[in-house]
Formats: sequence, structure tokens, C-alpha cells
Amino acid sequence: MYQLAVIGGGASGLCAAIAAKRRNREMKIVIIEALPRVGKKILATGNGRCNLTNLNASVEDYNTGFVSDILQKYPPKKVIEFFESLGLMTTADSEGRVYPMSNNASSVLDCLRYEADYLGIETVTDTHVDSVVNKDGCFIINRQYKAKKIILATGGKASPSQGSDGSGYALLKAFGHRITPVYPALVQLTVSENVKALKGVRVKAHVALSDGRNCIGQSKGEVLFTDYGLSGIAVMDISRKVKDGKYTCSLDILPSLNEKQIITFLTHRKRSNPAMSFDNALGGVLPKKAGQYVLKECKIKSETPMNRVTDFMMKLISEKAENLSFTVTGTNGFKNAQISAGGADVSEFDSGTLESKKVKGLYCTGELLDVDAVCGGFNLQWAWASGLAAGNEI
Repeated sequence: MYQLAVIGGGASGLCAAIAAKRRNREMKIVIIEALPRVGKKILATGNGRCNLTNLNASVEDYNTGFVSDILQKYPPKKVIEFFESLGLMTTADSEGRVYPMSNNASSVLDCLRYEADYLGIETVTDTHVDSVVNKDGCFIINRQYKAKKIILATGGKASPSQGSDGSGYALLKAFGHRITPVYPALVQLTVSENVKALKGVRVKAHVALSDGRNCIGQSKGEVLFTDYGLSGIAVMDISRKVKDGKYTCSLDILPSLNEKQIITFLTHRKRSNPAMSFDNALGGVLPKKAGQYVLKECKIKSETPMNRVTDFMMKLISEKAENLSFTVTGTNGFKNAQISAGGADVSEFDSGTLESKKVKGLYCTGELLDVDAVCGGFNLQWAWASGLAAGNEI
């Protein structure tokens, strides 16, 4: 019999167990993890650097105001202090993104594991939880483990190879909880256009997503072209809005220049080197392959010499560069997604404690809840904060 069982040894689960044990060293706590080792997904965050949190994180960065109470109790400063208490020093970049000073995600996981071991938190690995039953004021897990209270911290469906296989939704449904539709998020987009010629090209862009009637999402930053579509932080940020339906993704690949400035630039190139080909002239403001793609979209030959380029052609090119449209056919799936959008209906949980309003003693943290945000440390901020809130409450 345990006082607390944490299902899922990821970011929020580890955090919750440590917080609870620190508050009450007499508590008997177990973390049950499906993989051979806890925290595997932590190692993949921030391209292996682990973008812990963001100094600028606020309620507005999330899809729901439900996070307000938790973020007020455990803002980024409190999360950083928590990791300092584990022996981890951090550093922040100009965008507010916080990383371990070692610049290595394994430092974050090691600090969490060492603290859990030091506190005497039991860890059971290679154990997939298939059933949780609430009987006589006690939770029975896999007909084997018993706990007075339980935290579901299984994650969503993103990156199943790292442990998030969506099984937590079934456990919650069994307790009568509603699960909102779940979609891959912070993921690459597939498009119907043939963009293989652009594979590997990176541009800074303003990105807009439309559902055919309205603009439903905007972002700015790097866009990376792939052989199947679009990637990069700016694209992954708006991917949270792609669900079922038809969408158009429009890129302004010269966001720092307006139409007049682009035409002025091209006019100068025409005067200074009239024999230069159009694609080489565009190479002064765009990667060459991107310039060639824009020209192709405008039905203008790349080798057209500048002395044959008309004012109309320049205007056409500037308009296309500011509104390069792609038809979105979908996303690159849960396998390649960083997070899930959707999940446990937050209205069925206490916004301050994360305890279920349906089942006393049942708590839910992290990505399993219908809470998501853009790239930059905001999703891990929620994981740590929700884990600290539930653990301390219990």
C-alpha cells in the first residue's frame, strides 16, 4: 500500500513525486513508468538541450485560462528555484528561453533522478498501467499496486516511442472523464504543392494559417522546407491549430521588406547589372532556391536577364514573396509531434489543485490535460508547475 502512486515518470510525474515527498518524508510514494527508464522524453526536449521554461510565460501563451492559478503559484521563477534546489544551474537567452547551464538535457533528468533516489521514492519501470480501479477508498493499479491517492501523468499521444502512447486517456475515461479531440501539435505540416526543390532551405518568415474563411493562427520565425512540406519553429507553432478540415498556410518570406523596398532593390540591380539573371538578382535577399521557386510560381524564367525584367514582373515577384501560399493536407503525425493538443477536459478538474471533481484522490498533470502552448519552454513550464501543484497539494 502506497500513500501516492504516480503513473508516468516524465517531467510532471517526477516533479510531483519529489514535491510530495519533500513536504512529507513519511509518505510512501511509487512512480510507475512504462519504459525501462524514467524521463526519456525530457532528453529529447530543446533539441537535446532541454528548454526548461520561459521567463516570459504567462496565461496568454496557453490555449486555456485554466492554467492561471497554477502559473500564479508556480511561475517560471519558482520553477527555476526548484531546479536550483536540485543542484541545477540555468541560463536564459534573449528570447527568455531557459536552459541548463551545461546545455545538456541529461543534466536535468539526472538531477530529478538523483533527488527521487535520495528521498526514497520507489520507481517501478517496464510496467504499463492498463487498469486503475477505485475501490473502498483505495486505487488498485494493474490488480497489483494499491494507493490512497493517484496522479495520472502519462503524457498525451505525441512521440509514442518516448512513452506517450495515449493510454492515460483510457484510464481517465474509465473514471467518467471527458476527453476532448486529440491532435498532433508542434509538428511539421504536409502540403499538396511539390516543394522538393526547396528541401533544406531555411527562411525567416511571417506565417499565417487560414481555414478558408478566417485567419486562425499567426507566427513568425524560421521556416524550414522539407520534401513533404513545411517545418521550423514558426510552422510548428501554428500547427496547434491544424485539426480536421482544409487549411492554407501563407508565408511572407521577406518580412523585413515591404513591396516598395523590394521593387527598389530589384530596380537597382537592373541598373547596376542589366545582364544578371533574375534568380541571381533575387539571391541578394533570398536563398537562391527560394528565389527560383518564387519565379516559377510567377511563371517567370529564372535565367531572364534583368534588362528584360519589367516593372510588372517586379511587382508580381514582390507580391508573391509576401504571400507564398501552400495547401495544407495535414501534419506529420503523432510520431513526429512534440506535444498533443486536446486531452482531459480541464473543466472537470480543480484549477488550483488539479484534483478530479469526479473522483476524490485522483489528480491529473502535464500534457494529459487539454493544455498546450507554442514552442519556447512553455509546455515544460506547465509540466513542472502542474507537477509541483499536485505534489504539494497531496
